[in-house]
Parts: sequence; structure tokens; C-alpha cells
Amino acid sequence: MAKLMKLEVLTPEKLLVKREDISYVLLNTVNGGVGILANHSPMIAVLGEGTLKLQDKDNQVILVYVEGGFAEVKDNQVVILTPRAQKAENIDVAKYQQIRQEALARLEHPDALTDVEHTEKILRRAEARLKTASLAGKVPPYPMGE
Repeated sequence: MAKLMKLEVLTPEKLLVKREDISYVLLNTVNGGVGILANHSPMIAVLGEGTLKLQDKDNQVILVYVEGGFAEVKDNQVVILTPRAQKAENIDVAKYQQIRQEALARLEHPDALTDVEHTEKILRRAEARLKTASLAGKVPPYPMGE
């Protein structure tokens, strides 16, 4: 049986995920993906907007959208601190498709009041949520050696 880790995903509003049966974590850092298994060396990573992949002891994959933040890995515990997070199955796809379309329209036809940088951020976040939602049920588990 694979060694397990504890994991918490925290936002300023809530503790979104708290598990003690995690066998694998794939972090979406600003420098690319980083896989975490039990007994990983301590590290702190800056997270990008995107999908956090968790895998439990039964090889069930859990996907969570995180809006940047930090991850700390230490003593078989992974702590994710992020401004906002959503489990893939709780993402309102229609809402974020609408937000994406509105942001694209603003960027295609900006006016004097359009904050282009802010609108691009809204677009990135909507697309990252939509990608996370689209991956639900389609991401295979990480092959754990027995």
C-alpha cells in the first residue's frame, strides 16, 4: 500500500478540503507541474491559476480549481493556501462560459474605461475554471507502484 499524506486546501473563507488519505498531489506551480508523493522533501511553491489534482488511497482523483496561492510540503503534509478554490464538480460551467464570453467581448472592443489587464485576469480565471470542470472524471490516476 502506498504511503499516505495529509492535505488541506484553505481559502480565507473556508477549509475546502481536509484529507488524511492522499497518495499523490499534482501542484500547478508558476514554474510548471510538480508531483508530490509521500516522503517528499520539504518545499514551498507559488501556485498558478489552474487545477490541483489529488489522488486518494483508493486511486480516486479529485480536481480542485485554485486561484494561485502557495503550497507547503513538509512531513507528509501538503497545505494549500489560496484566495479562492472550487472542487471541479461544484464549478458552474454556464456561469463561467458567460464570464469568458463577456471578457472576450470587452477585449475585442475595449473602450476608454476598459481595464485590459483586469479583464485578461478575469478571462484567465474563467478559462482555468472551465478547464478544471472539463477534466472531471477524465483524468486517470497516477500509477502507484505496488
